[in-house]
Amino acid sequence: MSFLSLPLWAVIAGAVCLAALLFGLQVLKARQKHVRIAAAGLWAQAARVTPLRVFRQRFQRWLAYLLILAIGLLLWAAGARPEITPGRDAVDHIFYLDASAGLTGRDDLAQARRALMADVRNTDPARRTVYLDGPVAAPLLQPGENPALLSRRLDGVRARLAPSSFAHAVANQELTGASASGRPTVVHYYGAWSGARDVTSTAGQRLVYGYLARPTLDNRGVVALGASPAASGDAGRADILVEAIGADGRPVPTDALRFSRDGRDVVVDILARPDGKLIVRDAVADGGLFAVRLARSDAFPADDQASLRLPDRRPVRVALSSGAPAAVARAVRLNPAFAVTAPKDAQVVVRRAGERFGEDRPALVVTQAGEQSAFVFTYGADEAEPDLSAALASLGISAVETQTLARTTRREVSAETRPGQQRGVAVWSALFDERGGFPAASEFPVFVSRTLSWLADTPPWIPYAQAGTDLTDQSDLYGLAADRRIADRALNGDLFLDQAGEARIGDLRVAVSLTDRTLTLDAARAVPADVIVTPVQGPTVDLLFILLVVIAGLLLLLEWRLQQRGAMA
Repeated sequence: MSFLSLPLWAVIAGAVCLAALLFGLQVLKARQKHVRIAAAGLWAQAARVTPLRVFRQRFQRWLAYLLILAIGLLLWAAGARPEITPGRDAVDHIFYLDASAGLTGRDDLAQARRALMADVRNTDPARRTVYLDGPVAAPLLQPGENPALLSRRLDGVRARLAPSSFAHAVANQELTGASASGRPTVVHYYGAWSGARDVTSTAGQRLVYGYLARPTLDNRGVVALGASPAASGDAGRADILVEAIGADGRPVPTDALRFSRDGRDVVVDILARPDGKLIVRDAVADGGLFAVRLARSDAFPADDQASLRLPDRRPVRVALSSGAPAAVARAVRLNPAFAVTAPKDAQVVVRRAGERFGEDRPALVVTQAGEQSAFVFTYGADEAEPDLSAALASLGISAVETQTLARTTRREVSAETRPGQQRGVAVWSALFDERGGFPAASEFPVFVSRTLSWLADTPPWIPYAQAGTDLTDQSDLYGLAADRRIADRALNGDLFLDQAGEARIGDLRVAVSLTDRTLTLDAARAVPADVIVTPVQGPTVDLLFILLVVIAGLLLLLEWRLQQRGAMA
């Protein structure tokens, strides 16, 4: 037997101290003595010479002492959390709690935790490792650690709204720990059966199911939510694709869905496609939060709703000075993504060098050809330096166009970056000369649009954000430069979305949804007949703790009854 809360020597030492303390209290007992006092003023003197409690008297009432000692030792042992130590095992055990979306139904997570704790208690401590599902499998209990630590670490675990990562963890050998010795390994899985569907037992590793979530046979869910530029051609609006299906894969009726915008229910213009998908037409693209949900929830709530933060396609406010090149002014006025306004209301200005026009705004500044490069990018102090290797290409200037500009200006066309208080772009005036050919090139409107959008730091175009996938930024497809906040935080070009909910990328808010068709269909499917759940190997509750507390309570009741009958002081 071992103890979870204290080592064995501490339990024994505590028991000895407790017995000594109770013995001392039993010796220090009350006695009665009759004292006749002639005057009330002598009470104080009588109290001093006849104390109520005295030491060194003959020990009496052994039964009372043994009874209270038994009660105290039982409660002390219960507080130390005794545990029957399982025998040594010839194989290693890996326990995996798949706390992903598959365990969000009913009380599946609580039952999976109880089964996990019971199996862990019944396993050799030196041969077990416990992992928690996540983008990377997180160890919860290392070999040799006290199971009491696992109980506390599981207290804050909640099922996350994301697909299971179990198959990925096995394929990438993230589940090492106890199995690093090279011995045969048993992997215990606790989650939804679909999470382990693609994992099979091998020669050195056997998969067993410790708990599997029950299916929601009538499950329905939202499986697609995305935005694209409005087919009507209105630059400030977007069309939203919505798809919701039932357990049989068929589309959910339109009247079974509810739509909201920034938390308030709205009535939308819906076009039903032949394939059952819905198109919400001409939604205002102003950065609002659009959501769709089932009118009646089911027992699997993970897919009952989805949200999408719409792209902000409101026109960028641009102020044009009197010295702004005519080609730039023409490109701005013809582009519905921009609105010409006064300097005090502008997000970005276009002016010539030396003009006192919108000096406190990000600016496209037209300069004379001098010692500086043809393109000078000024970036804010709170952001990373732009990548010059892709800066010109992202603004619509190809290598061929650069060579053409170099022949026209008879100077080398290059770019450089500088830090500053706010963004700015300085460009040679010769590049805007109508006779130079660049204003007439097809790349020129793209250059103006993307340069002004970069200066205004316009929000990106995110068509959808699905949990368990990489974030998709389609800004380059719709006349905007790639968003720096996404690019700065991307790993090898990818930014992984861990789970559903609101994600923060710098100051950019992204609404991530669990729109997974496979997950919605699997939640409604019964566990295959050939998938067998291993019975729990130990008690799901701490029986020794409960038994000790119950016995201590019965002894307390016995002591009270004996005192009531006068059989014990």
